Amino acid sequence: MRYEPSPHPIFSWSHSRDRCLLECTRAYYWRYYGSHNGWVSSAPADVREAYLLKHLTTLPQVLGSAVHGCARDAVIATRGREPRAGFDAMVAHVSDALNRAVLGSHHRAAFRRDPKRVMMLREVWYSGRRDGSSLVHAAAKARTCLRHLAEAAIWVDLEACRPAWIAVADTPEAFVHAGWPVYAGPDLVYRPGGRRVVIVDWKTGEDADAELQIPTYALYCRKALGLRFREGEWFGRVVNLASGEDTTREITRLDLLRTAERIRDSVAAMHGLLADPETNAPLPRDAFPLAAAADRRACASCPFYGLCGDELEAEREVEA
Repeated sequence: MRYEPSPHPIFSWSHSRDRCLLECTRAYYWRYYGSHNGWVSSAPADVREAYLLKHLTTLPQVLGSAVHGCARDAVIATRGREPRAGFDAMVAHVSDALNRAVLGSHHRAAFRRDPKRVMMLREVWYSGRRDGSSLVHAAAKARTCLRHLAEAAIWVDLEACRPAWIAVADTPEAFVHAGWPVYAGPDLVYRPGGRRVVIVDWKTGEDADAELQIPTYALYCRKALGLRFREGEWFGRVVNLASGEDTTREITRLDLLRTAERIRDSVAAMHGLLADPETNAPLPRDAFPLAAAADRRACASCPFYGLCGDELEAEREVEA
């Protein structure tokens, strides 16, 4: 049966999508619309390029993903009453991920052929070289994060829970909120005593977004896990593995109402950039402006810089 690509992607909402729109409308276009069908060989060149650039990564991203994987495996082992992986084994796992990213970045042709399987660092793609100190820094940070993970106080709490009171999602999952698919996946949900609900968010960097993410995870727990919200019994726990900080804050009904309002307003802003909300067809690319001149400090580190560079340069020449 011949594959027929869909003309437009399916609309959904997520915290990361909302952040992308707030940071740069043009990057939002490339990530969620301009790269659609870029895996099809007959797609236009800019679409195929956007799809490729969408898969560029960084060492902090690779580190974060690998450490989260270690944390997830440790939770599953604890739930199954099995030994957790030791510190050295976790270091080997994260080191392997970092090394694969570095090695993959030497193979541009392989990355072009299969960007979903071959890792490519953004800095190498654009500069053709890698700062050797970045790997040393990432490896050192990995050891710090994994040491904090191994020594985290949360394991005592999880060991006291019945297996049925511990839930961990494989990947972000969709639930329907106000008629729209919303993707959210808390790193861990556990219920001390089978009644209280604690939503855990592991962090390997800054945790400023946790205040927005955790209430969204609470909506997930209500709709995807079927947990009943009770005022005074739901909590968000942020475990920052880079700093070792472990903080817990109550989740209130007001938090849920504000999060529902945030999603509604964000969806409205996203729909404002569509020619047809029914099919999720976007407006022309020009309707997704470049970042304002005062906010372009981050452009050089954006994966889609290669698609905007000429336009940015043309604007600079006009301003000059």
